[in-house]
This record gives sequence, structure tokens and C-alpha cells, in this order.
Amino acid sequence: MKRYVIVISAVAALGGLLFGFDTAVIAGTLTSLKIYFHLRDSAIGLVVAAASIGCIPGAFFAGKLADQYGRKPMMLTTAVLYIITSLGCGIAWNFTALVIFRFIGGIAIGMASTLAPIYISEVAPADIRGRLGMIQQLAIVIGILIAFISNYYIANASFIFLSLQNHWRYMLAAALIPSLIFFLLLLLIPESPRWLIIQNKLSKAKEVFNKIFDSDKSTVELDAVLSDVKKDSREINFNEIFTDRYKKIVIIGIVFAAIAQLTGINTIFYYAPLIFEKTHVGGSVLFQTILTGIANLIFTIVAFALIDRIGRKKLLLIGSFVMALCMFFIGYLFYARKLDNYFVLIMIFVYIAAFASTWGVVLWVYVAEIFPNRIRGHATSFAVFGNWTANAIVSFTFPVMLSSLGAAWTFIIYGIINSAMIIFVLRYVFETKGVKLEKIEDLYATV
Repeated sequence: MKRYVIVISAVAALGGLLFGFDTAVIAGTLTSLKIYFHLRDSAIGLVVAAASIGCIPGAFFAGKLADQYGRKPMMLTTAVLYIITSLGCGIAWNFTALVIFRFIGGIAIGMASTLAPIYISEVAPADIRGRLGMIQQLAIVIGILIAFISNYYIANASFIFLSLQNHWRYMLAAALIPSLIFFLLLLLIPESPRWLIIQNKLSKAKEVFNKIFDSDKSTVELDAVLSDVKKDSREINFNEIFTDRYKKIVIIGIVFAAIAQLTGINTIFYYAPLIFEKTHVGGSVLFQTILTGIANLIFTIVAFALIDRIGRKKLLLIGSFVMALCMFFIGYLFYARKLDNYFVLIMIFVYIAAFASTWGVVLWVYVAEIFPNRIRGHATSFAVFGNWTANAIVSFTFPVMLSSLGAAWTFIIYGIINSAMIIFVLRYVFETKGVKLEKIEDLYATV
């Protein structure tokens, strides 16, 4: 594996770091926002869900725009939107402005969550595509951890310009620095070679492949992609991905991406301080939140050794089983009011470890690799659209469920959902480990 492909994949994945940062940073601001803007639970749900709602159009249109204008220009657009939202949230003059800028940030997140996996899958050699695709998830969890550390540092800093009334502004604005770095580094990476081939820019595609593969292998790769594209060179429309040829795999992709959110993972990352406030183990809830980010990072790294060895399907089954058990156990602890110990924290950490090493890493790899070349942009957009639609529903409903149903039944419901996911994986998910992108279409035809 050439160092070059690792570097360009890592740069593309920086959008994932900002994705993780912007989605998780809100967790440390909720108590302050509730007091500053006099918010009810439904308003708290709205400010959290605003980013997820913005992700829906961002994800939906990103693939089409990337097919039309290229992967790189759209990633640059994403970086600009990240810059705008970090500045806007920092200076938000009222609650409405904050929600609007969170929505703009959501558009950027939705675009990044579509574009980076597409780009990485299109530059990655088949035998290491899983590990390279995981760079996106690794960047996301690093972004989440940085957000938690940043929140903790700002909340406890003693700078003269910080106060209990304004530290939420600096927490939200902290994404400006990585946003600028992302924009500058994107200027240095090439366009996706597979997109260049679709645009009939063969010489430029060959230049990129030469940097990724040895000279002989780059020619083989170019010929294979060109042959696949020539099978049907017509421009494809959104509605065509639901024709008989593609409908099955597109539906599998959408459902797969959506239920990844129904695991309940983002209820932990978005609302961790609110959950920890309901336990009685003492300590800083922001520090406990940092520990969840560390667990997330450690087990994402562990998954690097697993995804191209064990495969996607087995990881998903193991993850769903462990996560279901954790959610049921957490629900029981809240139901029995046994919260004066560390069992809730331990179960949350085990749950995060299970998600990070299975669904968390497989999600962004799988949705970017299961679709044929000519529909990958459109189809990945639809799949990520499903993911963020589910995310918005979970983000908005969780605080309401927590206050109306109670923590016990809320977590039990998520336990039931995780159990049901095992059936879906067994029936519809097929293994893609080590398979070239141009050959995957043959696999899903037998599902």
C-alpha cells in the first residue's frame, strides 16, 4: 500500500473529524443553553436535531452534485460551510439564529458523510478498502473526543473573556480552526480517478492511479473501471436507481444506513451529560463524557484489525447482540433505581465499545462500497439521507422520551431495536470483504 493513498484518504476523512466534532460538541452546551435561552425539553431537542435535520438535504443532494461537479469541489464546498457554521454559532444573537447556523452545519455534515466515503472507496485498493474506509470513522470518533475535551477545557478555563453565560459560544466556535485546515489540505489532493474516468478524463485518471498502484497494476485498474463504465454510459437520474436492476441494493443500503442510527448511539453522544446527571456516581459529567469519547476511539482503532479479517457481516451481528444486552441492562438499572454504583457507566462504555468496533466502522465502509460505479453518488446520497433522517428523529425524540417514558423504558425500547437488527443483518447484508467494487454487483443479485 502506497503512503500516498493513505494521505489523500486521511485528508478526505477530515470532513469526518468535523462531522464528529460538530455533532458531539452540542452535548457540553445543553445545560448552559437551557438557562441562557430559557428552553424547554422540546427546544433542547430542536437545537440538537437542527444539525441532523440539515444533514438530510446535505446528504440527499451531495451525491448528485458530486457526480455532476466532482468529489473534490464538493468537499471544498463542505469545508466552507463548516467555517460558516462555526463562526455563526459562536456569534448567534438569539435562539433562532443558533438553530439556523446549526442547520447549516448539518448540511455540511450531511455532505461530508456522503462525500468522504465515496472518495475513499474510489481511491482505495480492494484488499485494504475496509481499513481505508475506516479512516472516516476514526476521524469521526477523534472529532467527538476532541469536542468533549474542548468542552471540558473551556468549561473549566479561567480566561477573563469566559463566563458561565458565554462559554457555550466558544465551545461551538472551536470548530473554526480544523475547518480552515480541512479547506487548505483539500486543495492538495487529486480528484477521484473513477469520477475522472466517468467524465472521460482518462489521462488524469491514469496519473492518479499511477500514484496509488504500481505502473502495471494502475493500467489494469484503469481498464477494469473503464470496462465497467462502458457497460452503460448514459447519465443516470435519481429515479433510475429504483429501477429493477438497482432497486434491491438501494433499499438495502437505505435501510442499513438508517438502522445504524436506531442503535441509539447518538443518544449517548448528544445527551451524555443529561444521562450522567441521572446517575449517582459523582464526578464531573463532562469528564465522564470524555471517557465515553476515549472508549469510542480505542475500540474504533481495535476494529482496524478486524474489518478486513473477520468481515463486515460478522462484526455487525456481534455488535447488535452486545448492544442489545447493554441497552436492556441499562434500562433495568434505571427501572430498579440501582444508580448508586458504576454499573450504568460500565454498561455505557461496553455499549460504545461494541458500536465503535462494529456498526460504527462498518457503516461508512459498507454504504460506499455496495453500489455500482455509475449510481454510487446518487445511491450513497439516498443511503446517507436515510441515516440522517433516522438521526434527526432520534435526536429530537430522545429528550422527550426521557422525560415522558423515563430512562428505563427509553433504553429498553432501544434494546428491542438492536435485537431486531440482528434479523435484518442475517437476511439482507452480504459480505464484501476483499471484493473489487466492480464485482460487488454480482453479489447482491443473489441476496
